[in-house]
Amino acid sequence: MSGDTASDVETELSRDIGIVGAVAIGVGTMIAAGIFVLSGLAVANVGAAAIVAFLLAAIVASFTAFAYAEFASIYPESGGGYMYVANVFDTDLTYIVGWSMILGYPASAAFYLASFSDWFYRFMYPALSVPDALPFWIPGLVILALLVAVNLKGTEETGMVQILITGLKVALIGLFLYGGLQAFDAAAVTASLAENITHVRDLGLTSALVFITFFGFEAIATNAEEIKDPGKTVPRAIFFSMGFVTVVYALVVLVIVIAIHDPQFLTFLAEKAGLSSTGAAEQFIANNGEIAMGRAAQYYLGDVGFYVIIVGALLSMLSAANATILAGSRVKLAMARRDHLPSQFEDLHPSLNTPYKSVLLTGGLILFYIVAFTVVFGSPPGSEGGASTVHLAGLTFHLGLEALTHFADFMLLGGLIVVNLAIVRSRQKYPDIDRGFKVPFVPWLPAVAIVANLVLLLNVSPTSFVIGVVAEVIGVAFWFTVLSGESGEHIERETPTVVSERQPSERDYRIVVPIANPDHVEQLMQTANDLAASKNGEVIVMSAVVLPDQTPLSEGRQFVDEKREVLDRAMKTAEDADVPVSGVVRIGHDVSQAILNTIEQEESDAVLMGWRGRSRRRDFVLGSNLDTVVQDADCDVLVEKVGENADGDVDSIFLPTAGGPHAELAAEVARAVARTEAATVEVAHVIEPGASESERADADERIDATMALLDDIDTDRLLLEGTDVADTIVEHAGNHDLTVIGATRESLLQQLTFGAIPEAVGRRISTPVVMAKRNLGIGGRLQRWFNRT
Repeated sequence: MSGDTASDVETELSRDIGIVGAVAIGVGTMIAAGIFVLSGLAVANVGAAAIVAFLLAAIVASFTAFAYAEFASIYPESGGGYMYVANVFDTDLTYIVGWSMILGYPASAAFYLASFSDWFYRFMYPALSVPDALPFWIPGLVILALLVAVNLKGTEETGMVQILITGLKVALIGLFLYGGLQAFDAAAVTASLAENITHVRDLGLTSALVFITFFGFEAIATNAEEIKDPGKTVPRAIFFSMGFVTVVYALVVLVIVIAIHDPQFLTFLAEKAGLSSTGAAEQFIANNGEIAMGRAAQYYLGDVGFYVIIVGALLSMLSAANATILAGSRVKLAMARRDHLPSQFEDLHPSLNTPYKSVLLTGGLILFYIVAFTVVFGSPPGSEGGASTVHLAGLTFHLGLEALTHFADFMLLGGLIVVNLAIVRSRQKYPDIDRGFKVPFVPWLPAVAIVANLVLLLNVSPTSFVIGVVAEVIGVAFWFTVLSGESGEHIERETPTVVSERQPSERDYRIVVPIANPDHVEQLMQTANDLAASKNGEVIVMSAVVLPDQTPLSEGRQFVDEKREVLDRAMKTAEDADVPVSGVVRIGHDVSQAILNTIEQEESDAVLMGWRGRSRRRDFVLGSNLDTVVQDADCDVLVEKVGENADGDVDSIFLPTAGGPHAELAAEVARAVARTEAATVEVAHVIEPGASESERADADERIDATMALLDDIDTDRLLLEGTDVADTIVEHAGNHDLTVIGATRESLLQQLTFGAIPEAVGRRISTPVVMAKRNLGIGGRLQRWFNRT
């Protein structure tokens, strides 16, 4: 089998976003509700030390942004962090990362829309003479319905519109800073900083609170497939955006600190808010920090400037919510395609061509968060304390806008931790893969990022932490009760069967033979027939039609006929072997997955694959698809290199043995072929020159144990001496028609496929070679887990 069909397919994506557009995406996402709402909350918590909190959050975010920048240069596709993790850790454990993100994104959007409702109620209700009887949360729900409708229709901001909106936001912030910095009071700033800088716990909580504002780097990486030269553009856009926004946030904090320490501002605030004194105004800011920037804008810029800032803030919240809804629905779509959500969430609307069910689910989650955190258990804007207190099971929960923010951070930070783990594993798993950008100091910088993200995760509010843990438990329960039992359905969705020629059989042993190269048909089928006959089993021949990722599977039916010809040729070889043979053709985007799905669906006991004796890429041992199947197949695995005399008779078989389950499987293969071909099997073991008597005795025992498995076969024994095991085996294998060798018993982390010795022998011998690897059951699954993670 060729083994590299899928990896040879390359596609060109349309890339229309340049560096300016990429920066606009990042800055536009980060300058949103966070700067208008969280700046005031942060100052209310820790005063001028909020600058330090924002800086800490920015540094922690930048560590993970490195990982996103590298992954975006490798995998320029939709799905963001979930897709990066899924591409590195080929395991269903990545589901929990996706689960965290599909809950975290809607929580972020709910925060933006709840902030929209808060500001609209406080500032626009009076300006528009809206009756107070209209609930404060109505505007947020109206905007949610509008944004869901927009996403269902498929309308998106173009790159130029995004640049214009972002430019407008920056200009409005610049106007605010111009007014506020004219009243700069260094004494007030330094006094506030000195008073709060030692409050380490409050600083940690505030850093965790404001972290959500820097998650815009993920938005840039998520759009990498549309960005020109993503290997260079994405990292530059990420770090420019984060640096620029950090400076802007620091200046905004300065202005707010200056304002709340200005007696004239406090007098102004008391008048506007209907408060009795400046002391009451100070307490009002402490309880309602989320509107501090709005009132500061009114104080510095007057009513006209104030409403300009308010409208800009509302547009920013709306824009950020829209981008988050889009990102959240994309993650759901990506999860559905990998069977980590029910398949209906990848359905496209027949006329709108949008993933409407994923969009509706995202909207439903946002609605739930808004209702739970602001309507049912939240508090109206301006109420005393700013949040509701709920007592449940002996615990006290403080809900409201701040708790919602912390919950979003909890869900997203967990995913970021795994993304950093994935960078380390990616470097180990694919050391030679082309990376347009490389994270420096791996694994040390990702380790620092993991620790920093973990510290922020542990600093979210206790209420949000408990709710987040409960949400993760629900996600795990959902997997085991709903999703894990859909394997048969997901196989047919992922790699549908288009040809199935079944020969009735009730035999217990099944061996799957994937065939891509017609030149390998006779040799592979001869080996498969011999093995199936010896076990009274059957052979299932399969072939795969492989399509580019962006091509619908339905398009593959036009290529089925040529694959069917190969199947017919393979099945004819079994006519004289008294072995039932069935044929299957599958359509898929990945050869290895098609093979693994066939093995799973057919409940196969073994798989036999062909190998050309080399890999086209240095980052794979046998080949991309062969490596994957050898590591992940839940059955015995045989890989046969078709050599120079593949079409000739097999009179002698060379069987090097080191004992153990893999050697036993190799002996079974040698015995099956020898019985059919009436061949002699030479069993050999290699020892060091000058080996001790005990070592020679151990070698004889290994040879005897293997020969006992060959029962009625004509066998010879051979004790070989050599300083290099592979060299010694290669030297003697040339005297035989076929070599069969088991996988070496290296440690789980060292043994990628068959081990160094069998793979070296397979490459260097010119005659046919069969490498055998026994399915080790629980141990094998543990090994596959180590290999994947």
